[in-house]
Amino acid sequence: MDLAPYYFDTAGVLLVPIEHLAPDGVSAEFAAAAVARGAWSPAQVTLFDAGFARYWRRTAALAARTATWAPPRLRHVALLADHRVAHPYVQLLNTSAWTLYASDLDPVRADPEWLAYLLAHGDRMATTGEVTAAALRNAAWWLERSDAQCAAFAAAAAGATRPDADAFRLLAAALPWLRRLGHGVLRPLDDPHARAIPDTELHVPAALVDEPPRLLQGWTAVAQGVVAAHAAAWRAPQRTALAALADWLVAQAPALLVTAGERVIWDGAEPRRVDALRRELTRAAGAAVRDIQADLAAVADATARCAAAFGDLAALPASPDAEQRGYVYMHRARRQLAYNLDEPGAERRTLPALPFARAMLAARAVHEWAHRAVEAGQAPCRVEEIELARRVDALAAELTAVVTAAPAAPRAAAQADLDALCASEDAEPGTALARLLLRRLPDYRANLLAMPLLDQAERETYVRQNIRTLRAEYPAARRWRLLVRYLYEYQYLRFSAVADRRTFFWRSTWFDADFIDTGILDAGRFAALDAAVAAVCGAYAAAD
Repeated sequence: MDLAPYYFDTAGVLLVPIEHLAPDGVSAEFAAAAVARGAWSPAQVTLFDAGFARYWRRTAALAARTATWAPPRLRHVALLADHRVAHPYVQLLNTSAWTLYASDLDPVRADPEWLAYLLAHGDRMATTGEVTAAALRNAAWWLERSDAQCAAFAAAAAGATRPDADAFRLLAAALPWLRRLGHGVLRPLDDPHARAIPDTELHVPAALVDEPPRLLQGWTAVAQGVVAAHAAAWRAPQRTALAALADWLVAQAPALLVTAGERVIWDGAEPRRVDALRRELTRAAGAAVRDIQADLAAVADATARCAAAFGDLAALPASPDAEQRGYVYMHRARRQLAYNLDEPGAERRTLPALPFARAMLAARAVHEWAHRAVEAGQAPCRVEEIELARRVDALAAELTAVVTAAPAAPRAAAQADLDALCASEDAEPGTALARLLLRRLPDYRANLLAMPLLDQAERETYVRQNIRTLRAEYPAARRWRLLVRYLYEYQYLRFSAVADRRTFFWRSTWFDADFIDTGILDAGRFAALDAAVAAVCGAYAAAD
C-alpha cells in the first residue's frame, strides 16, 4: 500500500481514504493494513462496514424518492483519536472529509445505526454549511426507521464521548416527535395548519410547532459550548513559545513576510525587527505560536526547494494578479511569499494547525513560486502552434458532440448560459467551452513545475484539496461550465498515487449523479473527453 504513511502517519488523524471506500465499506486491503498496524480491531472494521453500507443504501433511497436529499458520495473519513485535534464541525481537506472520532467506532458503545447517521449528518453540514440546523433538516432520515433502529441510535448517543455528544442526545430525545413530521413524498400530512421547513419537503404538524425551535436552540447551545471548550483547551499563552519564535526569526531570517491583515509585521530582509510581531502575538496561544513557527519553517523550506529548481527567485517576473489570500500568497508589492496571521478561517493566533494544513501550506508555497516560473517560460509548449491548435479543435469537437447529444431537459436548463458564453466568446459552443479550459492552463503548467518538488504528503494533500464537488458553485443552469471545470480538475489526479482515478473522481464529486446518471455522458464519452483534455495539457512540459 504505497500511501500507507499518508493514511496512517499524519499526526492526530487516521485517514480512511476515498480510494479505499465503496458503498459497502472499506477495501479488504485497507482493513488488513489498519488491523496489522493496530489502528483498528476486526470488530471495528465490521462496525465501520455495516454503518457505511447503511448510510449509502439509505441515502441513495432518499435521494431517489425525494427532491431535496442529495445522493450519497464518497468522502475521506478523518478519524480523530484526540478531541483536541479539531472540533467536530471542521471539514478537513476542503470539505472532502467527514470528521469522526475514534470513539465513534467503539464496538461496545457505538452501533452501525450511530455511524450511518453521523455520516448522513456530516453530509448535511457539508452541503449547507450549517451546524445547528442539520439535525432538523435531516428529519426525513427517521421517518422510515424502525423502533429498534432508533433505540440503537439512542443507546449509542447515550454512551458517546465525542465533544458534541450532548447534541446527539438531544436528537435522540426528539425522535418521537421527529418521526411524526410530515413529508411531501414519504409521508404526506393532512393538516392545513402544518408549517413547512424550507428546502426539506418536511411539514411540522400544528401540535408540534414549538418542537423544532427547541431542538435548534439546544443544538446551538451545544455547538457554541463545543467551540468555546476547544478554544479554551489551547488558550495558555506560554510566552516561551513567542520568545522561541522571535529568536528563530532573527537567527534564520527566512525569506518571507509575516502579515496581520494587510500590514507587514515582519520582514525577512530586516529579521531583527521583531517588536511588531511580538505585540501581535502577545496574547496568542502558546500551541498556536509553536505552529506558526513550524508553518514559517515549512514556507522557508518550500522556498529553498524552489530556488534550487527555478534559479534566482528575485529575477522571476512579478505576479500582479496574484490572489492576496490563502494558506500563503505571493505579495504583489514585495514579490515574496506572505503568511497572514489573520487568514480568514485559519484561527492561527488561537489554535494549532489542523491535520494536513501544513502539507497544504508547503504545497501552496511551491505552487505560488511555480506560477512565477511559468511566467518566466519554464513550462513551455513543446509542440508546434499548428499542433496545439489541432488538439484544441479536437477538444472543441468532443465538447460540441456532448452538448448536441445531451438529453433535452439538462440541455434546456443550461441553454441560456451557454448562449451567453458563446456570445461573449463570439464562438460556437465547443470552441467557447474549450477556451474556458485554456484559461486554466497557466495553473496546470505551474503544477507541472511544482509537483516534482513536493513530498508524498504535500502532493496528495494538494490533489485532495482540489478534487471536490463544485455543485454549490455551478448550478444546473451552468452545467457546461461545470463539465469543463471538472475535466480540468480531473487532471490533478495524474499527480496522485490513486490507482482508480475515475472511480475516485466520479463518486466523490457527484460527477456520476450529475453527468452519468442524467445521460449526458457515458464511460466512453468521458474517456474521449479526458483524452482530449490530456492532449491539450500534454502539449506543455517543464523545461530541461
